[in-house]
Amino acid sequence: MHAKPFVLAAILAALAGAGNTALAQYGPSPYGYPPSYGPMMGPGMMGPATMPGMYGPAGVASAGYMGGGPVQGPGPSCDAGYSKGGCADDCCGGGYTHCWSVFGEFLYMRPRDAEVAYAVPIDGNITDPSDPVFQVGEVQVVDPDFQPGFRAGFTRTCSECALVAVTYAQLDADANDTLVLPGGSNFLARSLVSPLPINAAVDGLDAEAHLFVQFKTLDVDFKNLISYCDDYRVAFVVGARFAKLNQEFDALFTVQGFETVETDVEFEGAGIKLGLEAERFARCSKCFVYGKGDVSFLGGESRATYFGTNQADAAIVDTSWEAGRVVTITSVEAGLGWQNHCGNLRLSAGYSFSTWYNITRTNEWINAVQKNNFADESDNLFGFMSFDGINARIEVLW
Repeated sequence: MHAKPFVLAAILAALAGAGNTALAQYGPSPYGYPPSYGPMMGPGMMGPATMPGMYGPAGVASAGYMGGGPVQGPGPSCDAGYSKGGCADDCCGGGYTHCWSVFGEFLYMRPRDAEVAYAVPIDGNITDPSDPVFQVGEVQVVDPDFQPGFRAGFTRTCSECALVAVTYAQLDADANDTLVLPGGSNFLARSLVSPLPINAAVDGLDAEAHLFVQFKTLDVDFKNLISYCDDYRVAFVVGARFAKLNQEFDALFTVQGFETVETDVEFEGAGIKLGLEAERFARCSKCFVYGKGDVSFLGGESRATYFGTNQADAAIVDTSWEAGRVVTITSVEAGLGWQNHCGNLRLSAGYSFSTWYNITRTNEWINAVQKNNFADESDNLFGFMSFDGINARIEVLW
């Protein structure tokens, strides 16, 4: 009764030995079995037995065949080996595929909410100082227009999903304005920035002003992809930012001699930066759209100086002010881009908006000096300034 298991074991051993002999005789085929191994056929070979999903009932390859080409799905997917744009490509993957990159951007931006109203034409027929002043012309404002700037930096990839970026940006914007009134008229130029009280003795025919606004930012960011494939990328940004905002103003009034006003207002601080970035690549194209947004919280110092003089007094007013501030900077940007076949050259252009909150503006500082009030928030030493404009970027990756 115990002989049957031994007989069965002997038969199985013999069959295994026969199989090994056949493999040794024919050698492994490209499909892992001998060419004439039986009904299980390799790709592109017809046989009496078929596997479900490989061949139709008549031995004709169906949509799920193995031997006629790649498996076709309903469309490009993240796992189908498609490149950026949804087309087959051997160079690129869905994540960060280059070790290094350098980039440069041309900025063409304008400061908003930075203007200073410095003079206005008034009716000069005033005999009683208590009489009200009547404006008879346009208020003269010095206000910077769009000016060129730049942004540049480099990135170092840590993995397919993460990189470190270092970016420096700077914008220098200045503006000049002049008011010249005709002689012989009753019109006079009344200063709006001189120390109060202002009376007819300081009114003249000529006035001019200059305003310079500059910002500098240095960012060190860590970017990590939170979702990506061959058609899109979405990343969060965590970083550190150093920023400086500077405003310089000076005005000159011709009053049977001269009177000048000079101010300097600046903020300098550092803090953290949080943001999101996204790119969407067009299918079967090397074009893409992008968007990004971030917010920074910077702790620093806000400082301001005011100096006024005329031909009779070398220092009518000479004062300064300093206070600690937490400044918030918000930025958004969107645009279009193009990259070459392997993604190692990228060109893009977009439009951006950036706002600095809780900063002191020049006109607010002048107003505080004139009123001799530096503590009342209603005097708005806690204002904001915005920048907007276009940018064009070139990036080289390797």
